[in-house]
Amino acid sequence: MLAIHLTQFGEPERSLKVVDVPEPSAPGAGQALIQVEYAPLDHHDLLLARGVYPVRPELPSVIGNEGAGTVLAVGPGVTRTRPGDTVLLPFGTFAWSERVLAEAAKLTAVDRSISLEQAAMLTINPTTAGLLLESRDLPAGSWVVQNAANSGVGRSVIAFAKERGLRTINIVRREEFVTELEELGADIVLTGSPDVAVRVRAAIGNDPVPLGLDGVSGKATSLLLDVLTERALLMIYGYMSGEPFTPDPNVLKAKNITTTEFWMYQDEYLPRHPDLAAESARLVAAGKLTLPSAPVYKAKDFTEALAYMEKNGKVLLDFNPHRGSRRHEPPLAAHHRGRAP
Repeated sequence: MLAIHLTQFGEPERSLKVVDVPEPSAPGAGQALIQVEYAPLDHHDLLLARGVYPVRPELPSVIGNEGAGTVLAVGPGVTRTRPGDTVLLPFGTFAWSERVLAEAAKLTAVDRSISLEQAAMLTINPTTAGLLLESRDLPAGSWVVQNAANSGVGRSVIAFAKERGLRTINIVRREEFVTELEELGADIVLTGSPDVAVRVRAAIGNDPVPLGLDGVSGKATSLLLDVLTERALLMIYGYMSGEPFTPDPNVLKAKNITTTEFWMYQDEYLPRHPDLAAESARLVAAGKLTLPSAPVYKAKDFTEALAYMEKNGKVLLDFNPHRGSRRHEPPLAAHHRGRAP
């Protein structure tokens, strides 16, 4: 069967190979055999391939940090999961293979009304959004400010915040995203500019803004710091700008702002993953959350998929050998998927 192996830590073009490997054995006690349907290829997968991600499997190894599949068979003692279920692959089960064995107790079953493409993207960005909002115990009505608001995490923050009665201030780079995010339930959407804090104050008055979410870093961080109020918490979860997190220490000190770098696979967060993934699935099924679409490539065309992803952003790898070929989106469609905030 087809799989994608990481053969060495380094540049993905040389280290990731499409290989033929034996099929997994029949599921043992507590296990499920899963046909992987779709698995994303995203920036964090390339960080793992380059060896800079905290997860470092023994090589050669299948990788792929998230995905969705269909249960083919279950082993002795498995009662909660049944053949035919659509499931999200759990942390620790790498997805880039036609079939995988997983611990059944860690699987999250999702409603079949959810497309397999949407299901494949539920375990990282939406779960990240839920964990970020839980980083501080906020009463209903509280304001949260974020950049990268048009990204998968940003859209998920908007949906999770509405479920929790929180209000969002969303900073984007382009005017075209303002109406789109407002239609998704964002309370305030503003294009980033030096006067963003003035515009926020004009909209919310003297209300405090106790939580900020930074997915961009670099110069974009300063806009969040301008909006945040005294004793706020700033969570840094991404570096889309490619620039380091270098906030003005005088601003941090003057407002007594705490900053924390976030990684969703810290031990303290792992117990929340299944519940947040399940909540994400319910939000998608209810039409309250729609993740940015991504072009689809057959897994055998991984080299082409990788080249497209490095220029344009996330793609989905199709690992079901029985499904017909899919054409990918043209490059000009990339910005509509929310790659850039």
